[in-house]
Amino acid sequence: MLFSLITLFACNDNLLFEKGSAKEGDNPGECTDLIDNDEDGYTDCDDQDCNDDVDCQEEVIIDTADTDDTDDSGDSGVIEDSGDSGDVELEDLDSDGFTEEQGDCDDSNAAVNPDGSDSTVDGVDQNCDGVDGPDADNDGFADLNAGGTDCDDSNAAVNPNATEVPDDGIDNDCLDGDAVSTPAGEYTIAGEYELVVPANVTQIQVELWGGGGAGGDQTGSIGGGGGFVSATLSVTPAESLMIYVGEGGTSAGEGAGASFVFRGTAPLAVAGGGGGGASDGNSGNSYSGGAGGAGGQVGQDGQDLGAGPGNNYCSSATGGDGATQTAGGYGGIATGTASYNGISHVCTGVDGTQYNGGGLTGVASSCNRTGPNYWTANGGGGNGHSGSGGAGYYGGGGGGAVYTYCGAGGGGGSSWVVTTASLTVYLDGAGRNEGNTADSQGSGHGGDRGYSSVSPAGVDGRVEITW
Repeated sequence: MLFSLITLFACNDNLLFEKGSAKEGDNPGECTDLIDNDEDGYTDCDDQDCNDDVDCQEEVIIDTADTDDTDDSGDSGVIEDSGDSGDVELEDLDSDGFTEEQGDCDDSNAAVNPDGSDSTVDGVDQNCDGVDGPDADNDGFADLNAGGTDCDDSNAAVNPNATEVPDDGIDNDCLDGDAVSTPAGEYTIAGEYELVVPANVTQIQVELWGGGGAGGDQTGSIGGGGGFVSATLSVTPAESLMIYVGEGGTSAGEGAGASFVFRGTAPLAVAGGGGGGASDGNSGNSYSGGAGGAGGQVGQDGQDLGAGPGNNYCSSATGGDGATQTAGGYGGIATGTASYNGISHVCTGVDGTQYNGGGLTGVASSCNRTGPNYWTANGGGGNGHSGSGGAGYYGGGGGGAVYTYCGAGGGGGSSWVVTTASLTVYLDGAGRNEGNTADSQGSGHGGDRGYSSVSPAGVDGRVEITW
């Protein structure tokens, strides 16, 4: 009896057994039927005969309902991916048309997907864009009108993380509803200035202090402080505005100039100047009183002549009235018998007019003093002169005086802002103090009594403009 012994050796040192089929995979489906068809101890894709078969390069869908069939991975997954580049079957658990791989950020909620409606901030990102609420400009912040923090959802450069750009008229960082502005003009020296409104600027914020009146030499005859106003004004880009900074009175009794913002010949804002203090002919040792009035929405009255020798040469003198927003202050009057070469030296205060403070007038040439005009200080004098009224929208009246014996104080000028302005604030001066002393930096302060080498000069006003 002839016995034939056939020994077969295969690649990878696997011992192959004789079988009816030459190798696994000769017949269709043998590499995926979970049967060891060639009886070599290896099944389907574990058999080297199937390793190059295309079926082993594709995913194998396993029927989980068949509890007898398992894969080698040990899990019960629905999908097995062998690692090739073929399409992978993905699940859409909430049946909203999107899988997690397609951008569904909550596959358990059908209302949440890349096409979801996210119209308000409600704690849910319905459209899976990473923002709770509408974010039209894609800057990562929801619209303020929908409960978010983006104050302009049409501009990606405007959001709470943006850097504020000074003077662009935009609240870039959405912090306070206001655009940041640097001082466009801070004018602290008396004089005239021109401001050309920059492009894109349609509103400016103005703050004005009128000048401080000069003091006289009588006891207590200080100069009046300047008034303060602030407002927001509408402007046109490229237009020119004129800025006048009120001059503080420099010598005894001078009424101060007012501070202005003008468009052409039309005033937009005015801060009244303080009135000047009075002097007497005995270098301040004869009479008391006669302080100048401060500027304000209604100017403060100048002080009447106080106590003195009481002789007939100078019986009395009244201070000039403070101005209102509709009329200048009345000038003061004086009574006495003082004369020289038959000419009376009793002088009458002059009424204030628009933009001008009242001075002094009379028959004697020494009585005639012109008050301040617009921003310039003027008037007053020593040896029995009164103080001049401060300039303003309307000027204060000049005090009455008897040369060379005594005088009274000038009234304060009035402050005013155009009716089309918004956020208008008036802070009046009081005595020697200017309005809004907290922010004035000393601008517009009234002068001291000019006695014993003390300077009677008041301080110039100030104008600040921002946008």
